[in-house]
Order: sequence, then structure tokens, then C-alpha cells
Amino acid sequence: MSLVHRARLSPLSPETEWRLDDGVLIETRGRKTRRLPLAELRRIDVSQGLAVAAFRRGRVRIPAGSFASGLATEDRRESFTALTQALAAQGAARAPRLQVAARGAAGWRDAVVWIIALSASGAVAILFAAAAMGALALGLALAARLTFALILALAVWPWLDRGAARDGTRRINAN
Repeated sequence: MSLVHRARLSPLSPETEWRLDDGVLIETRGRKTRRLPLAELRRIDVSQGLAVAAFRRGRVRIPAGSFASGLATEDRRESFTALTQALAAQGAARAPRLQVAARGAAGWRDAVVWIIALSASGAVAILFAAAAMGALALGLALAARLTFALILALAVWPWLDRGAARDGTRRINAN
């Protein structure tokens, strides 16, 4: 049984097909076909609807979305998810040193933590410096702007965690 995922990478290019068949990932783009054995698979990264599989002979980028007509896009996550899970499972069986990572918003969460910490400490430092210099009105104005950045960062915080574990990875069933 072979799993197939198709996507059009740009509105002007033909549809690309990725097929997983008997331990080989077959990428067909127009008339070009590339066969990559899973025994040469080294790493799979899945992040926000894009899978990047690193083989000995190169990389394969597999998007979840596709261009439908014109600039309209079409979501094909169902076949994308099935292909990436099967790729991880078969790759783990054939390549013992395979690394599977599914990154969520871990990088963004770290950046938002730094923004929150620096905005809060900056607002407090400006208030103390302005009070010591006798320019409390200016200090309040600057601290208010930093506090606004802090409020925006706190508003974004709950959406960065969706679907991700604490370490920033999503589980892919490799069995």
C-alpha cells in the first residue's frame, strides 16, 4: 500500500506528488521523478504545515497546503498528516539514527518570554530613574509605552502554546 500526498507549490508549476512506497519516498514534479530510500533518511522536521525530510542526497520539502486556482490556497492536511506519520514510522524502522522533530511555537514562546521580561523590567527601571532625576511625568509616559508592549505580549501568549508540548515539540507516532 502506498500513501500519496499532492500539492501545487506555485500557481505556475505542475502538481507535485510525494508517494511512500516500499521503503522509498518518490517525489514526482511534472516529468521529473526523484527516488529517495528511507534507509538514507536522517532527520524529519514538521513545523506549521511543512515537513522537511533530510536524506543523504538532499532535502525534500513537503507542504500541507496547495495552490488551487490563481492565488487561492487549498488545505490538504489530511493526506499530509498521513504521509508524515507513515514517513516517520517507516523511517524509524529502516534508519535507526533517524531524528524526528515536530516544532510548534517554541521559538516564538521564548521570544515572547524575553519581551515580557524586558518590558516589565524596563518600565520599572525607567520609573525609578525618572523619579530619581525629578522627571516623573516623562518617566510615566515612557513606562506606559513599555507597559503597552507588555500587555500585547501577554495577549499573544495563550495562542503560542496550541498543540505543542512543554518542550515545544509535537508528538509524531513513529510506531
